[in-house]
Amino acid sequence: MSSTPIPLRPLRPQATAVRRGHLSVGPANRRARATNGADVAAVYERIWTAIIDHSLPPETRLVEKRLCEIFGLGRTRLRQVLQRLAHERVVTLMPNRGATVSKPSVREAHEVFAARQVLEAGTVSRCIEVATRADCKRLHQHVTREQAAWRQGDRRASLKYSGEFHLIIAEVGGNRILMDMLRDLVSRSSLIIAVYQAPGAPCCPPDEHREIARALERRQSRAVALMVRHLERVRADLRLEEVPEKSIDLRSVFSNGRRAP
Repeated sequence: MSSTPIPLRPLRPQATAVRRGHLSVGPANRRARATNGADVAAVYERIWTAIIDHSLPPETRLVEKRLCEIFGLGRTRLRQVLQRLAHERVVTLMPNRGATVSKPSVREAHEVFAARQVLEAGTVSRCIEVATRADCKRLHQHVTREQAAWRQGDRRASLKYSGEFHLIIAEVGGNRILMDMLRDLVSRSSLIIAVYQAPGAPCCPPDEHREIARALERRQSRAVALMVRHLERVRADLRLEEVPEKSIDLRSVFSNGRRAP
């Protein structure tokens, strides 16, 4: 499931950003892209995925020197990765201690989902009132992409699409303040799910999202109850207990016989 603070990539990425990598084709520019963008993005994905897969448990120290050696990345570039993860609340940066995997408390987990139930009851109610056919079509298309990721076992994509489903509903309502608040809560939820959900369990069952989307399309008031029940079920499926600390060998986590692509 699922501001910012996820986190989540923009719902509608700009076309120029998608095409940016095709503007320059010379050898020097290709080397520059590899240094300035590709490696940073790849390392970011590797670390996020390791957290979601429970390979990097909460409070694991992300030692800069060690990670630079593992990924073949300069310290400046690695810090860009860590700062991005910190902005998304996935990593905590501490003065004189460096970076560690964030650890949301059990109490925070309960409070985040309680806040989401209140907030999203309102966003769904508003969506029922104002959603157009195009909005409903967008929701259904998004659930289809989420279901595809879920069937393929792509946990990272499933978590991303799951959170975005909730944000689309808020976006349709048009209240930017609520949208910002929910984006922060969705971001916190993503980390909570990554930390406390049993490995292999679905982040946020797509079939429940489909049911909510159908109720919204039919302007049924029961969509509010469906959303509240859905969030409660996701919270209930988490193993909300303190995670014991353990020593982690970063090289063993990221070792696959080669450096990060």
